[in-house]
Amino acid sequence: MPRKHRHTSQQSSILAIRSKGLVSDLRLVNFRVSNEQKTFHSPEVEKLTDKARELRISGDASAAEKLYRQALDLEPIQPDLLNNLAASLLLQGRKREAQSLTETIYLLFPDYLFARTSLASDAIREGNLELAADLLEPLFKRRDFHSSEFDSLCIAQIELLAMSGELSSAIDWLKMWEDCNPKHPSLDFYRRLLQQNTTIKSG
Repeated sequence: MPRKHRHTSQQSSILAIRSKGLVSDLRLVNFRVSNEQKTFHSPEVEKLTDKARELRISGDASAAEKLYRQALDLEPIQPDLLNNLAASLLLQGRKREAQSLTETIYLLFPDYLFARTSLASDAIREGNLELAADLLEPLFKRRDFHSSEFDSLCIAQIELLAMSGELSSAIDWLKMWEDCNPKHPSLDFYRRLLQQNTTIKSG
């Protein structure tokens, strides 16, 4: 039985994004952010993933990993299940396994947003800003986002713009993210990050 979700929406004018000349005039216009469920699984898999989510939140990523693997035995090659498995591996410090799995998800499902944003963040940390921009660019053509998708896109784009020295555009993205999800726990971190970068740039 699908779970009911609270619906929200957000409108935005055209944003011109400049990232060291790598990406320009990427448009997010009249886009919609909601909490509507986008993925559906059998009741048995839903039960496993609900429990796995609770375990991840409580810090028991190892137990969550086992449940996600059980879910994948029942429904193999599901991108959201594979992505959650990768997240559980990452929480255990198994970065190489997690990244390899994310790359596999991207190869199998090139339109899957979380694979693109995760690989883009990896590329940013490695200093490959052009690759990160290429991974994110197709996502700006979308008009419908789940709130968690939009969170992930905003984080990756803010990181890319901050690393590219485009602090004004990064702040615009932060404000747009705040409008959509004002209670997201990572907002304070990115506020401080941009404030520090602004101080360094003006110093």
